Amino acid sequence: MDTRLSPDDLAALISRCTGVPVTGEQVTDPDRTFDDLGVDSLGLMGVLAQLQRDHGVSKDAELLPHQSPRELLALLPRRA
Repeated sequence: MDTRLSPDDLAALISRCTGVPVTGEQVTDPDRTFDDLGVDSLGLMGVLAQLQRDHGVSKDAELLPHQSPRELLALLPRRA
């Protein structure tokens, strides 16, 4: 299981799961929320499920539209 994701990789995953184009720059912007990007709670559920399945994110993790993609990066297991 590969747990390493760069901001660009995470942006691509979010875009694939939600259909909303997201860039690596947007992922690292602490002031940009999922709401700002147009990603709704259903889309976030898909993103979180993918991260739990393929990237070691805890099954207890929660993600809400008022949070930022940067906060999502913090949920990922630390890189070796």
